[in-house]
Parts: sequence; structure tokens; C-alpha cells
Amino acid sequence: MTNNKNVSTDAYRGVRDFYPKDWLFQKWLFWKMQEVVESYGYENYNASPLEYSSLFIAKSGSEIVENETYNLTDRGGREVTLRPEMTPTVARMIAKKRNEIPLPIRWYSIPNLFRYEKPQKGRLREHYQLNVDFFGQKELSADIEIIEIGYKIMQNIGAEDKDFVIKINNRKIINKILDHFANSKDDIYELSKIIDKKNKISKEDFKESLEQYTKNADDLIEILENNNFEKIKDIVSGDEIEKTLNLIGTLKEKGVSNTVFDLSLMRGFDYYTDIVFEFFDTHPENNRSLFGGGRYDDLLDIFGKEKIPAVGFGMGDVTARNFLEIRNKMPDLKSKTKIVLIPVSKDFENETEKLAGILRENKINTELDLLYRKLSRSINSAEKKNIEFVLLVGENEVQNQKYNLKNILTQEVFENLSQDELIEIFKKRN
Repeated sequence: MTNNKNVSTDAYRGVRDFYPKDWLFQKWLFWKMQEVVESYGYENYNASPLEYSSLFIAKSGSEIVENETYNLTDRGGREVTLRPEMTPTVARMIAKKRNEIPLPIRWYSIPNLFRYEKPQKGRLREHYQLNVDFFGQKELSADIEIIEIGYKIMQNIGAEDKDFVIKINNRKIINKILDHFANSKDDIYELSKIIDKKNKISKEDFKESLEQYTKNADDLIEILENNNFEKIKDIVSGDEIEKTLNLIGTLKEKGVSNTVFDLSLMRGFDYYTDIVFEFFDTHPENNRSLFGGGRYDDLLDIFGKEKIPAVGFGMGDVTARNFLEIRNKMPDLKSKTKIVLIPVSKDFENETEKLAGILRENKINTELDLLYRKLSRSINSAEKKNIEFVLLVGENEVQNQKYNLKNILTQEVFENLSQDELIEIFKKRN
């Protein structure tokens, strides 16, 4: 092996190393997500992060795949992409076994995703994302369920209603509005991009940008800012407005009270077909989108299969962590290791290992410290690992089969415990 001092210890730009403490949080977050989605009957699935590039080209176009993803040509000459999103993969899986999978389909996954973009707050080149997808039901109850699941997950990680707002729009409504106001069909997409940046630019710049593609910028701004239904009733079907308001009303009846109708919410111009939504952080230092989703009834079209109505969302781990950190709501997570056993010398190593075996048989995660250093250093090491208990094994412990257990976090000591009493303490704490 070559000793190369020039090899960096840094991770690749835009990705993260997960040390044990970091991964403990990831597992906690994943569990909080899973706990909610599985309570609604969703099943977990997974797939390889490698997909044929053609899958993402069919969904997003070759330009996005070439410029924003990680691509390679394998030794067989096949074009392969590291998945930037999971939805095309789940669509492919369902299309492949469409006749074998009973409807409705409630599936979820928490994959790692890859995008070649400039790393910034809340956006990295690799992240984990909860994907929740509901296939096979066109009724509004499916959209309501999906949004309610997102709300319940936020509650489950410790969020309060005041911490976030759920913005809801309808692509059928906004598409009709853009079609009405755009100077030409080609300008519709340009208008959608400007509206998507509405909260990131000044009012003056927003209006000036709109005026390049519509002759009625003032009327469009009034509609967007005031959700002015009177001004759009001649443009948009009343059924679509009623449906969207009904969705919000039903959510409020179910206790999801922090919902608002926002006509400026865009999301996936070529992707979503109906209801869209985003969860927004209300913290002044992190006022940004947390996650979102919507209805995508045309997803299976790229495979030439029959349409299946679908609705879902993706919730990333990076924005979830930022949300908790900025509010000092990060969980206080203890190590999965419950106890460290420390023999006072090599003479008691075998007896210590026997005790460790008994504890492990009783589902008590046990670490052995066999470094034979100063006791203070061993205890300090356990403390840094956030392990709660230590137990010394010496001559008295071996002869009398009685043990003193110390909680190094609270300094509480349990004295003269038999093996059964020692085990019982941990069982009571589980």
C-alpha cells in the first residue's frame, strides 16, 4: 500500500459522512417517518440507486439529466444514472408488474438521492428522502390522506402548528390563469418560472419580469397576492375552485388547521396535474420550503401503460434537520449501547466476558473496555459515546457475584446487585 500524504480525509463535496452520533439521528428521523406512514397502511419498498439514464430522460428531458445528474457509461456501453429522484423508479416498478399488484397501492421508501448541483443550505449533492406514493385512487380523499401524513410526520418530529404552514394550489387553476394572461403559448412556461421566484425577488423586479410575458401584469399580481376568485371565475372552472377549497376545509376539520390556498405555488410545471402542496418553515431565519408534493396522474405514460391516478410527496432529511436545529428541537439521543463493562485487570477478563454474554442474551447491548487504562479515561470514553451505565469487575464482584452499577449521566449508583437484579434494572427501563 502506498503511503500518500496528499489523499484528503474530506468527504466528496456536497455529501456527508455519518459518524455514529449523526447516524443515530438519521435512524431516529427515519423511524419517526416510518411510524406515521406505516400507521396508514403503507408498505416499504426499495431499489438500486443505479437506473438506465433513459428513465430520467423520458421523465425530465436530456438536458436536465446531462447537466444535473451523475451519469456514466458502463463497460457494456450502457448509459447509467445515479437516481436523482425516486418517483420514476416506483413508476417503473409498478408498470412492470401492473397486473400483479392490487390497487390501491400505498408504498413508501427512504432512498439516498444524487444531484449534481451547487451545495447550499438545505440542498446537497446527496440526501435521503422519504417518498410516499398513493396509486389507484382519483378521489380527493387520497390527496387529503397524503397531506395529512405529511402533517402527522411534522408533529411526530416535534413540530407545532405555528412552526410551519401548508400551502395548497391546483395546477388546473393556475394553468388556466397562465394560459389567459400569457402573450403567447411559449410565454406560459416563462411566467410559471417567474411566479415560482415571487418570494425571492423584490415586488418591482417581479412586476418587471412579468411584463415581458403578459400585458396585464397588474391584474395577474392582484390575483396571485389576494387569491382573488372574483377575478378568475370567468377563466377557471368553478368546480376546480370548489374542489380545492373543499380539500382545505376537510383538512381543517381533521385538525390540519395551518393550511392556506396560495395561487403562486407552482411546483413541477410539466409534472403535477392537479392538487399541489408545500410545507413551509415559518421561522424568520429559515423561511423556506421544507417539502412538498401533489398529484401526478400521467406518470405511467412514459411506459405506454394505462393511466393510474397517483398522489404523493418527498420529504428530505437535510431540511428536516435544519428545521429542528434552528428551533433547538434536536432529540437527545442516547447510544444503543446500554452499558460498558470494565475489568480492573486482565485477571478478571474471562469473568467480565461471561457477564457480557449473559447481558447480551437478555437483549442488553453491552460493550467491553479491555484497554486497561486509568479508570477515569474509560469512564470519560463511555460518557463521550453517550453510554449511560458502567460496571467494574474485580475480585469482590467475581467472588460474591454482586455488582455496583453506576449511571455516569446522573451519577446514581445501584449497589450489591445480583445478576438477576442487574438484568431487571435494564428490563424496567425498556
